[in-house]
Amino acid sequence: MSLNFPPVKIETLIIGQGLSGTWLSYWLRQQGHSFLVIDREQPQSPSRIASGVINPVTGRVLAKTWMAEQLLPFALDSYTAIGNQLNFPCINSSEILHCFPTLQMAESFQKRLPELPEYLGLVPNETAWQPYFSFYHGLGSIHPALLIDLNGLLHRWRQLLKQEGILQEDIFKEDALEWIPGGVRYEGIEAKQIVFCNGVSAMDYRYFDRLPFAPNKGEALLLEVEGLPSGRIYKKGISLVPFPHYQETGNEKYFWAGSTYDNRFTDPMPGAAFREKTLAQLRDWLKVPFTLVDHWAGIRPATIDRRPFVGKHPHRDSLYMLDGMGTKGCSLAPWFGRQLAAILSGSAESQPVQPEADLSRFSRLLA
Repeated sequence: MSLNFPPVKIETLIIGQGLSGTWLSYWLRQQGHSFLVIDREQPQSPSRIASGVINPVTGRVLAKTWMAEQLLPFALDSYTAIGNQLNFPCINSSEILHCFPTLQMAESFQKRLPELPEYLGLVPNETAWQPYFSFYHGLGSIHPALLIDLNGLLHRWRQLLKQEGILQEDIFKEDALEWIPGGVRYEGIEAKQIVFCNGVSAMDYRYFDRLPFAPNKGEALLLEVEGLPSGRIYKKGISLVPFPHYQETGNEKYFWAGSTYDNRFTDPMPGAAFREKTLAQLRDWLKVPFTLVDHWAGIRPATIDRRPFVGKHPHRDSLYMLDGMGTKGCSLAPWFGRQLAAILSGSAESQPVQPEADLSRFSRLLA
């Protein structure tokens, strides 16, 4: 005799628990909105091996990061709030010490100083850094930069979801998804809406396979560096980011070194070419001893226009996406997660998704 159990009914089904899925579930939980997250843990996911840095300027030309005035204070408040809820401080304000690799970069920085005084500054005592670094074209300061313990945050939020019984640790199976009046059904679960927050995996689903994803491979090294002050982020072509939270060791000698942006990768694995090139750069730059501890690689869900995919599918009711954060996930995920959560929950405070990020901008592609 077969038993027919009634379906579990919720409001939102979330696919993925990287940064996007974590922030969407956080904001929905704040509003008392019922949801379930489906995700199989991947220790080497892009969210888990990222540096956790939010930089107010970007690129060689030191352009102000998109929406920096809104995103930085919002990120600081949001990560502080989720950290308080988890009893886990996960964000710090820091400074990037920029060792200019060329004279042209030094001149470009000097030119940008009066244009971005809130983010750029001079380093008053450059000689104090000579015992640590080889630099021939001066130093600059980028501030404030925010530094987030992503691994600790994602792990603790996952534990909370498990304790509350709202995490299903499994791979999402597209062929098990059914469309029903007023929503979707998935393996005995009925939801009013489903949201894909699962990075590059979303490229394989028939409703999103035409989106202009531009996935790129990022690699990073974990180093143990002797005697380098851990209160700053350092940059000279590559970045050195304090990483004492690695495996929760509290080791102040740990630094993250990276990263690459490889759009022509052939596999997702760490490569010898990056490792050897980066180690050579580090030997040329650092005057203090260091040891290689680990080497990571991940595929980022970047997009052609460098803007995320947020909102409702323009031609399919009950289908949503929060994805495509690329290298800016630390700042974009909390902001757009809150926007989408307000829409999904029917909050009186909900606003339309910003046009630059709204999924509807690809309405013709998704038809």
